[in-house]
Amino acid sequence: MIQQTVDEQNRALFWHRRKQLGTKPRNLMHESDLLLYWLEECLLSDLKVVPGWLMPRIAQLINQTDRDLQEELGRDRRPDQVMEVLFRAQEVLMAESVRSRTEAKVIPLFR
Repeated sequence: MIQQTVDEQNRALFWHRRKQLGTKPRNLMHESDLLLYWLEECLLSDLKVVPGWLMPRIAQLINQTDRDLQEELGRDRRPDQVMEVLFRAQEVLMAESVRSRTEAKVIPLFR
């Protein structure tokens, strides 16, 4: 029981730190990879429904990428369906990360 509480606190602290990193497309892309990992674990464990601690984080990521995907996510909590929506969110994030890139600042070596 105590170990479960410690695990929940560590998970909450992890997501709190992730939230503080900001909503840059690159950070969101990394976070979506982590969420896909957990969804794959759900599939390997033969879970029929995404766990309650994971779904709010997925919904928040979807809200930060594309509002239309939120409607697709809906109330369906099957891991394979949620993975499909996350893959579409990654597609949006990849396009945003390419658009947000700017040319590197050139630093003169000699004056």
